[in-house]
Amino acid sequence: RYLVISEKLEEIKSFRELTCLDLSCCKLGDEHELLEHLTKEALSSVKRLLLKDNSLSDAGLRRMTAPVRVLKKGLENLLVLDLSCNPKITDVGIGYLLSFKKLNCLDISGTGLKDVDAVIKRLQTQIGLIHSKVPLKEFDHSNCKTEGWAEQTVLQWEQAVMEAMKPQDNLRSRVATLRFYGKTHRIEEVVKCTLVEPETKASGNLQFYKENIQNCHLPLKKEVAGSHELKNNKKRALAEQETERTSKQKHLCLTVEDWDLLNTY
Repeated sequence: RYLVISEKLEEIKSFRELTCLDLSCCKLGDEHELLEHLTKEALSSVKRLLLKDNSLSDAGLRRMTAPVRVLKKGLENLLVLDLSCNPKITDVGIGYLLSFKKLNCLDISGTGLKDVDAVIKRLQTQIGLIHSKVPLKEFDHSNCKTEGWAEQTVLQWEQAVMEAMKPQDNLRSRVATLRFYGKTHRIEEVVKCTLVEPETKASGNLQFYKENIQNCHLPLKKEVAGSHELKNNKKRALAEQETERTSKQKHLCLTVEDWDLLNTY
């Protein structure tokens, strides 16, 4: 929610170890401070990033992918990315996404692509993403919710923002008064975005998945498995976390000047 982001930006930036972040329909643009924060190592844990309808362009994608392209840091663990309904993203911007080697699912429906066939072929040959003929459930927002240790905190933020907007309840009486004097009034409404759309008219359904990833197009859910398999998965996850922790320790912390220089690439 854009209002929550604006009011609680510093608090949101203090979050660590986020794995899923949905910023759909916030109209952030290329220059928003939160998008710059996405490139920091603090959010390298993000695996699902949804940026639908955020007025992004090729310049924003260039800055967002610079750490991954140059230093193999930042959003290098990204698995699911939604960039739909950003018409200023063109074929050039899609080229920056090729640095996300771990990407399993991608949605670029409603972008400003000029040569759709060339983009589809490029995504398949370079990072193994296949064009889906049917909408993927990975990009279904119907089950979007806040969960985790900060769930109650975020809900309190939303409630506080809604409370601040309540003084507009007397708008009806004001409108009646203006009408009596023959004056027009300006209607101020919160810009709403349709999270669930049957199809995108501009470029059709442009969602991609990796063929060798099972159930990529299915909703995220916990599957029942045998105890032996669960133990192996836990061991594998612990080993991966340990390798990531040791690799991060090897990297030097970058200063603000270093990040500014990096974002020029």
